[in-house]
Amino acid sequence: METVADAERKSDRDGRGSSGAMARRRNRRRKRGGGAVLGKRRETSEPQAAVEEKQVPVVEDGCTTAGMERDEVFLRFFIGLSAEEYAASKAASKPNKREETSEEWEARVRKRLEEQEKAYREEMGGEDDESWAAIQYRQFWNEVYSTHHGSYQDTTRIPAMRFTHKPALGDTAGTSDTLQIFSVKVAATSGGLQWPLDVFGMVSMRDSVDRNRNVLFHRTRDNCQTLTEQEHNLVLVGPTRAIVLSMPEPVIIDVELKVKGTTESEDKYLSLLAVPLLCDDKYYSRVLKSGSYTSKLSTLAFRLGYIVSSVEATISVRVIHGSWPDGFHGQIAAFTTCICFKHLVSDDIVANIDHEKIVLLDFRGKKAVSDGKVELSRHVVSVEKRGELKVSVKAWEVDNNVVEKVTVFTPLEAGISNGELDIGFCKLQVSVAWSLISQDPVFADSEL
Repeated sequence: METVADAERKSDRDGRGSSGAMARRRNRRRKRGGGAVLGKRRETSEPQAAVEEKQVPVVEDGCTTAGMERDEVFLRFFIGLSAEEYAASKAASKPNKREETSEEWEARVRKRLEEQEKAYREEMGGEDDESWAAIQYRQFWNEVYSTHHGSYQDTTRIPAMRFTHKPALGDTAGTSDTLQIFSVKVAATSGGLQWPLDVFGMVSMRDSVDRNRNVLFHRTRDNCQTLTEQEHNLVLVGPTRAIVLSMPEPVIIDVELKVKGTTESEDKYLSLLAVPLLCDDKYYSRVLKSGSYTSKLSTLAFRLGYIVSSVEATISVRVIHGSWPDGFHGQIAAFTTCICFKHLVSDDIVANIDHEKIVLLDFRGKKAVSDGKVELSRHVVSVEKRGELKVSVKAWEVDNNVVEKVTVFTPLEAGISNGELDIGFCKLQVSVAWSLISQDPVFADSEL
């Protein structure tokens, strides 16, 4: 049976049928087949590629990146450049494909480093490296520690002899590795300073127990220490308690010293430091390698010791018989000994602490006794728990022989030890208050 579609194709092929009939048939085909033309494709006067090209949808050029770069309104409104200016800037930003030589690379890196160094120096405002580090440390301390530890200028709240008469609660105290201070001196000066120098200010240490100043030296402007060309050592008044070494936390050497001028406006900074001090854990006590730090107009030299498993000793001296003659010079000093793993200590590698002097008082004809009490400059030293503490007294008159006496103490964890020294014209009693060392952190609101 012949279908309607076959009849229509036959009619088209034979040329029969009117144009209206042919149009109606095409409409019926579109309705049945969605617009597809069945059968053989009719030839057209245009090539197929041209027809297909006409059927590609047109995309507005203004929506593409290239179109936006040619759009004068877009460039003016969003970028702020004309088309010519934009094209020029784009051309200038294209990377140079030529590979630079090693000399060019070196010159470029050197220039960048010089620029960074120049910017750093401008930011420092003429400060040297150490003084700039001290300024930055103060800012860091205020941001990190001030909430719980008070003011940057605050001194340690932990007293000496904290556990001499009362036991520590739990594990709040014990023997500890500590830092011994033997001496601090102005090793060199610069900037045209001339001896003698009237020095005032503060030298202190900060450990991790309370982050506050543990004062070693403190003089006000109206009570300067005069340093001479022969005597560069600062007269120390501390530490006021044992300085705890707790790796990996550093101890901070905190210095702010000035030289007194004719007027206050003429005062000059002698030294400004905030130096972190890290000490490797060892099994034995020893003298640390000397630390010298240059800042402002001076170099300060610190003679320090590492004392293992130590307790705190607070020393006091009284005249119990006779009197100290006027015009006699005197010196009271302490020495501590190393016992733990002493066989590991080689004098060729590290210095032994046994012969290191800790000057407690040095008076040259000045009155140092009040109501029988000898006014020591400093009182606190650290002593290895298994070692010994020696206290010596020297007395001499100008151009006469020196009289020296020594008393020895065995360390305790608490309580008081007493000893006597007979130097002929008077007898002295030496008392040592022993205490374990605070180990738990102490804050501004802590109850002691």
